Amino acid sequence: MKPNAKLFFTTMAISFLGSLPLGILNISVANFTSHDDLASAFGFSVAAIFVEMAFVRIALTAIKQFEKLKRYLRFFSLLTSFLLLMLSFNTLAAAYQSEPFHSDLPLSAGNPVLSGLLLSVMNPLHLPFWMSWIVLLKSNRLLNDKPSAYNYFICAIGIGTAAAFFLYGIAGSYVVRLFRSQQTGLNWVVGIILLVSALMLLYKNHIKTFYKL
Repeated sequence: MKPNAKLFFTTMAISFLGSLPLGILNISVANFTSHDDLASAFGFSVAAIFVEMAFVRIALTAIKQFEKLKRYLRFFSLLTSFLLLMLSFNTLAAAYQSEPFHSDLPLSAGNPVLSGLLLSVMNPLHLPFWMSWIVLLKSNRLLNDKPSAYNYFICAIGIGTAAAFFLYGIAGSYVVRLFRSQQTGLNWVVGIILLVSALMLLYKNHIKTFYKL
């Protein structure tokens, strides 16, 4: 198998498997499709995937210039933590008040493309996840610094994530219907996911660093 083809299929598998665990993005795709709103699901998915691919391009650059970007990444992670906390509190408050589920996932009631962009930008896992894989793939000589390799790498990420979203669009709608039957179940799940993500991000990038000083 040619090097770029091997890189492409390896990266696509990583992206697909990495997008399968339950999260706010794939739940949102399932939510749109459960309401037969395929146009919104498509717009949301494209926007979210675009942000992920853009973040990967940043990660490729950051590997070489990480020290220059470190203080900006810390500020961005702090802002992301704050926004995730706000979303989690709002969602958990709705769950506590036993509000029924009716397409009220965070930001999903508005423009789906804008929602996809914002929720994907606030995803705390994009950069650390792909920066780790970039280092690993380079150490195994699957990824090099040639523009063609970068193009294969980024395209494979988009296709892998799209495949996972498509799977959630088909099978995930049944999960959403199950949650809807339990009224506030989805609010609890989404709120806890957001809260844990925010606390982990705060601990890893700020609290843990503070105690090392």
